[in-house]
Amino acid sequence: MLLGLLALLGLTLLFVPWRFRLRAEADLAAADGEDALTGSAEGRLRLRWGVLNLAVAAAWNHGAPVQWDVRLLGRPLKGGGREAAARRPGRWRRRGTPGRRARRRPGRRPSPALLKAVVQELARLPGRFWRSLGTTAAGELTYGFSDPSVTGFCEAVRWGTGLGRSLRLSPDFSRPCLVGWAELTGSLYGFRLLIIAWRVLRKREIWNYLVGQIRFRPIRQILMQGGS
Repeated sequence: MLLGLLALLGLTLLFVPWRFRLRAEADLAAADGEDALTGSAEGRLRLRWGVLNLAVAAAWNHGAPVQWDVRLLGRPLKGGGREAAARRPGRWRRRGTPGRRARRRPGRRPSPALLKAVVQELARLPGRFWRSLGTTAAGELTYGFSDPSVTGFCEAVRWGTGLGRSLRLSPDFSRPCLVGWAELTGSLYGFRLLIIAWRVLRKREIWNYLVGQIRFRPIRQILMQGGS
């Protein structure tokens, strides 16, 4: 019974689409002759069945944030940066060995080829992830940068590549601004994430490094050089 429920849960996570909705609204603009933005912006990310409901709201005054609020599932999130920085010294020490740092075994250093492969795969991840979502965008935005030539360049790229056809974008060459709303909807499948992860792991340098961490020699020899 338990195995059947676990199998059903696994199939659900893999093949049931997790529909998400990301909506953002902004009313940020700079005064005449200034570059600092003033106004407010808010965004909300919601996953199917309310599993994830993240809301972020912030306000700026002359480019400086004066108010912000982050809520997860309706509950406010509190930052712990200062608390983490204020930890008492010596907490990392082992019991019974005060004043001594725990010794670590020298590990196998990654090779330059491995680092290069990791960087290449990390650079490809955003594109692979984006293509797996099947997103639909809509919205109406007015935007501008402090340098009008940057705004013009963005418009040239947008029209030249056909990006944002479902978005009604209006450039403002007179001032920096971001006014309007935008919404992004799509579906996320678990099996697509597994395919992306498998493509990364099958990279020869990454595969051989991970297999090399296996201590059981027969299995390590079988799997070694199995990357593509």
